[in-house]
Order: sequence, then C-alpha cells, then structure tokens
Amino acid sequence: MDLKEILFKIRKAFFYSLVIASIYGFLEILVSYFGINSVFPVLKLFDYFPFLEVKIAGLGRISSIAYEPPFLAIYLITIAGWMFSYILTEKGIWKFFPTIAILLLTFFSGSRTGLIVVFFQLFIFTTILYKDKRFKVYVVYSLIGFFALFSVMLIFNGEKVTKALTEKVESLDFQGNLKNNISNKSRFGMQYASLQVFKENPIVGVGFGQQTYHSRTHYPTWATKDNYEFDLIYKNKNVKSFPPGYNLYTRLLAETGIIGFLILLALIYYSIKQTKIFIKNSSGEKQILSYILLISFSGLFINWLQIDTFRIYGIWLSLAILMRLSQEKITINE
Repeated sequence: MDLKEILFKIRKAFFYSLVIASIYGFLEILVSYFGINSVFPVLKLFDYFPFLEVKIAGLGRISSIAYEPPFLAIYLITIAGWMFSYILTEKGIWKFFPTIAILLLTFFSGSRTGLIVVFFQLFIFTTILYKDKRFKVYVVYSLIGFFALFSVMLIFNGEKVTKALTEKVESLDFQGNLKNNISNKSRFGMQYASLQVFKENPIVGVGFGQQTYHSRTHYPTWATKDNYEFDLIYKNKNVKSFPPGYNLYTRLLAETGIIGFLILLALIYYSIKQTKIFIKNSSGEKQILSYILLISFSGLFINWLQIDTFRIYGIWLSLAILMRLSQEKITINE
C-alpha cells in the first residue's frame, strides 16, 4: 500500500466504526443521562449486530459498542488521531464532526482515563493546528464557539451542566477517591503489589507472565479491606482468569526487571523520536500520518499506565505504519 492508501483506507474503516458507535452512544445517552426510556426499543435493534449485546452501562455512563466504559475509552484513544486528521485533509464544516463525536463520547463515557488521555491528545492536535498558519484560525474559532455554546447551555440548563462538570472534575481526584472508590483501590493496590515483587527481583524479574503468582502475597490491606472485588474475583480461587496488574509498566518491572522495563522505554522513546523527525522532514500524506502516529502513540502509551496487556492493537498498527514510513525514507535516500 502507498501512503495515501494507508491514510484513507484505515481512516475510513475507523470512521465507519465511529458512525455506528456514535448512533449507539447517542441513543444510550438519551436513556442513561436523560431517562428517555422510550428510545430503548430502538437501541435494542443493535442486538442484531454480531458480537454485540445491548446493555446500559449505568446511570451517568455509556459504553456504546464496547463491553464497558473503560474499553470504550481505549477505542476512542485509538482512533482519536485518525478522526482529528479529517480537519487537516477535508473541506467543509462536516470535517469537524468526527472530532466532535470523539469528544462527546469521551465525556459521556464517564471514564476518568478517557477524559485525561483524549483531551491530552486534543491538546497535542491543537498545538499542531496552532503552529500551522493555514489552521491557526480554527483554534481561535473553536474556542469562541465552545465558550458561546457553553454560555447558552448555562443559560438554559445551568444546574444540570454545572452538576455534570462537577462530577467529572471530582472523578479525576484519584487521591480523594482512593478510600471511597473501589476501582481505584483495586488498581493502586495491584500496582503497589507489582512494585513489591520488583523490589524483590529488580534485575530480571520473576519471569514473563508470572506476576500474578507472586503479587498475590503483596496485596496491601488498605486496598483489600472492604473491597468486594478482591473477595469476589482477585482472591477467589474458583475464578480461573488471572488477576490483572492494571499497569503494564509495573507489570514489566515485576516480570522482566529493570532490563525488560528499559527495553520497553527504548521502544517508546524511539517511536516518539522517529515520528517527530518525520513530522519535521516530510509533507503530504507522510506528514499527516506522522501527526496521527504522534497523537496515537502519546495516548496509547499513557493508557498503559492503567492496563497491563499488550493486546492494544492500535499500538501495533501504529508501529507497523511507522516501519512503513521508515521504508519510505530509505527508498528516497537510495
């Protein structure tokens, strides 16, 4: 595939998936946020899609086509850079719609990680736009439009808007929620246990895939006390699945020691550095793909701070495209 084909074919596939996710998500918002239960029968039509079972994530949260809100966040982080790029390549007002859909789904997902990472990716993209004279005006108009829309929402439904924003801000207070939020207690407790395993085996770790066997003896009391997740799942011998580590970096420290951890950091450093080189020294499709890679890598590598699996396909897709861009550079040099 040439670079133009890579850009437009992959992006189109992600766009079509976002259309389905947005329709599902909009209907779910009407039910979950606004209590309009009359649209639920329409939402149930998505049961006809293979591998999709319609359910409501809970009041004040949506999961759209994903299994639950955190997985919706991973999906949005994966495709965010691709959807933002429509602003760079297309004409007309519709090119802003994919970006708006990403931001709305992220906000209503209720995922703390999603809110932080996607808006960080948006900040990177806004910086890219602002540095380009052709798109600098978009940043200014977007800020004006945002504040105008926010003002109108405050006038017509100020109490609900204020309450929603307050809840989002409070959800980001990880330290404050540590004692009250079961999910936070489990995540930080698992990460703490992994670090204790690393302290005992700092050079090469305990072996790849062995973290769960060693960290189970290091679960801290402050995480397990009054935490039903440990009793029901993580410390329940009848549950066959391995307890997660909730952080790939602490997992690798425990399993591969400082050696494996540094290898991963080297991969991350090289990926970001090479992408920035391509941005500086290229144009056209290659530069746009480099922008997408920078946004995708930034979000997905940060997301590894709260998930401990390598099965984040957006990273491997991005690395494959980075290799393809490197081959393009070699061909030009030759």
